[in-house]
Amino acid sequence: MHVTHCDRRDSVFVVEELESFEGWLQGSFRVRLSAGLCDCGLFQALHYPCRHALARCATASIKWAPYVHPIYRQEAVFKVYEMEFPPIPKWYGTLVRPNPLMRRKATGRPESTRFQNDMDEVE
Repeated sequence: MHVTHCDRRDSVFVVEELESFEGWLQGSFRVRLSAGLCDCGLFQALHYPCRHALARCATASIKWAPYVHPIYRQEAVFKVYEMEFPPIPKWYGTLVRPNPLMRRKATGRPESTRFQNDMDEVE
């Protein structure tokens, strides 16, 4: 990737893809860091800097962390665990008893359930 156009006053930068990468087509993408926008659509969809925004930050030696949405920051994750979780109530479960009529014979040949008739007699 290569940053081709820089407009520091409006904070608009054009990043050009030099070769295709994992389904990305070659082309140029406009990045506006102040608004959190990129032509690829990932920056505004995820609220996290896309690879084009990161390339722009790398060329201008700017930290990318301020452009990450606050919900992804470590403080937001820790706030989830600040409150106390209610204890899980004790569960005794259900009592399961096997049906002895459904039990199969463990070893040996299976018993035949066929009705015997005159053809089965041995001479």
